[in-house]
Amino acid sequence: MEKKLNPWLDLCRSLAIIMVLLSHGRVFLLPAFPSAQHLKFGGFLGVELFFVLSGFLIGRIIFDKIEKSDTAFGWIPSFWFRRWMRTYPSYLLFLIVNILLIDNIRPETQPSLLAFSTFTQSLTTPHPAFFGEAWSLAVEEVFYFLFPIVISVFLFAKINKGNSLILAIAAMIAMSFAFRINAVINTSMTFNEIRSTSLYRLDSLMIGVIFSWLFLSKKINIISKLGVLLVPVAIYIAAKPDAFMDDSTFLKIFLFDIANLGFACLITVFYHVDVTSIVRGVTSRIARWSYAAYLINLPVLYCINYYIPKPTSLIGCISVWVLFLVMTILSSKLVYDLFEVKVLQLRDRMKSA
Repeated sequence: MEKKLNPWLDLCRSLAIIMVLLSHGRVFLLPAFPSAQHLKFGGFLGVELFFVLSGFLIGRIIFDKIEKSDTAFGWIPSFWFRRWMRTYPSYLLFLIVNILLIDNIRPETQPSLLAFSTFTQSLTTPHPAFFGEAWSLAVEEVFYFLFPIVISVFLFAKINKGNSLILAIAAMIAMSFAFRINAVINTSMTFNEIRSTSLYRLDSLMIGVIFSWLFLSKKINIISKLGVLLVPVAIYIAAKPDAFMDDSTFLKIFLFDIANLGFACLITVFYHVDVTSIVRGVTSRIARWSYAAYLINLPVLYCINYYIPKPTSLIGCISVWVLFLVMTILSSKLVYDLFEVKVLQLRDRMKSA
């Protein structure tokens, strides 16, 4: 089973999925509350917070495995096994669910099953319309696959462990920036198209890795505390219409990292904050269910749209919005209890066998 997370990290993970749900669920509020459109920032920033959290946690795991490994590549299979057993079964389950919803509840084009099964559906091109929320999972899985290989290539070249890690981080950040800069200069890709292209986004998780190293090295200082101020800046920008980002070369290249740096500072500066038991009791549960909630919230949304007439009254809009949130949370709890937990138990048995 997964180790219990720090209460602050649980709170951050809960905040990330809540932002995503508020963003997606705003469609039910818009007829009565047009200003709910400003909640769109949550879809962007919730995922960016997930990226930084993943990098922060995975960084520690990778540092430990490299330190204990006697060979350049020997540590990679166990790392991949644990990561993919945590993420891939649920992803595959909802890939099947979304295929079953095609042509009725969630009209979309038929996907390339090979591409979606291998997370290659959006390596260098924007994510397809089908199973659109899977774009961020593709970014994470490509990161989990590539980063250990890049580190190990440097280790194989007889570069010491610390320098190999630094060079791997630099190489992957440079690659992502090069892709984004090329896209902005030489293509007409929109902000959201750049956002959903896997190889353009690996630096977002890498910022989490860097801050994991800074945190473990006790190098979090006043600059990090000031960096938290980047979070409201990112919220202000992300709440604006998509055209605002599309018209800005700077934002299409750097807004991701502005948000990621703000969240990385937020995570590390408040890591040891005392989270009250009442808040911890709620956020620890939401954090556990967050992966399932991310995968299931849009199928729930499409089902509600399909079976329930669109409300226009104040009470109707709020009622359907609450229904969306409740159904998503309850469904994610069921998926976690009946599926994810069983997979994690199987993973741990296979590892100890």
